[in-house]
Amino acid sequence: MIKKAIGLTLTALLMVTSLAGCGNGKGATASRDGEPAAIKVGTNRALGTVVPYIARTRGIIAAKGLKVDIVDFQDGSTLMEAFASGQLDIAFTGVAPAAIWQGKGVPLKVVASANGGGHVLLTREDAGIKDLSELKGKKIAEPRTGTVSDTLLRSRILQDEAKLDPEKDVQLLPGMAPADMPAALTVSKEVDAVLTWEPFASRAEREFKGIRVLYDAAAEWKKQKSGAAYYPVNVVVARQSFIDRHPDELKKFLAAYKETVDFINNRPDEANALIARELNLDKEIVASARQRIDYTWQLDIPATLETLKWSQKLGYLQEIPSPGKLFDSSYLPRE
Repeated sequence: MIKKAIGLTLTALLMVTSLAGCGNGKGATASRDGEPAAIKVGTNRALGTVVPYIARTRGIIAAKGLKVDIVDFQDGSTLMEAFASGQLDIAFTGVAPAAIWQGKGVPLKVVASANGGGHVLLTREDAGIKDLSELKGKKIAEPRTGTVSDTLLRSRILQDEAKLDPEKDVQLLPGMAPADMPAALTVSKEVDAVLTWEPFASRAEREFKGIRVLYDAAAEWKKQKSGAAYYPVNVVVARQSFIDRHPDELKKFLAAYKETVDFINNRPDEANALIARELNLDKEIVASARQRIDYTWQLDIPATLETLKWSQKLGYLQEIPSPGKLFDSSYLPRE
């Protein structure tokens, strides 16, 4: 049922994409003279995808001579629907949705990494869940199906780690907003666990009593990989038409993006204050949440492809794309 619903949504949107392509073909950024008027960048105000806002606030984008319109979305699903219908040139999104949409015919390339880590499975002290195997028979809230969070929960956590069948052994409640999860977990107690991400996890730990971390995806990934690698989550994707028509602008945008990531990593106190302001959070929550987040522009292609196996195993992705089909790192600045 889940795979059928996803397929219907993709088919409908791809029809819209085809119709949109019947116009002048110049894309969202084209002006009358063929030069880009403004690059349409889709993202949302989450910790892992906040970089474009920081780049704008610090004037880094303007310093590169670029005009960029940042388009806010409430979640990654609606963002990728807009991208698929031709409304965006660049998007900050999960790698799983990017691969799924490309597999359905949306022309795109992953041109940079965005962040690693951030996903956390939370429970409450009185739920009687001390380890993953005790999730059997429990209710678990999660975001929408087909997202990185969803594939992590169903494949990596439940199937691989807990040895549970996500369709039979637990009751999954998809579509819950992360801001609503802590109350559902600890106040109404309508669920026994929630799969969320930062900064919602740190905020929940601070504001709600009795919350306990059952699984920290970034920490577990680094433990299994000897601490050297980050757990790939979000990436930067560009429409193929934008890449083909405006390669110089893409290079400038990615240069601004790298400069912003370097600022966030090298000047954390100053960066945390800006992030807190952009996300309307306390600086202390941002600092806590960043313990589970890795900001990076560099692509770890083998690790990223490894996470796509979760989508394939669940039937969301028919096949793992080749590196050359999904990725194009040639527009990234040299270190």
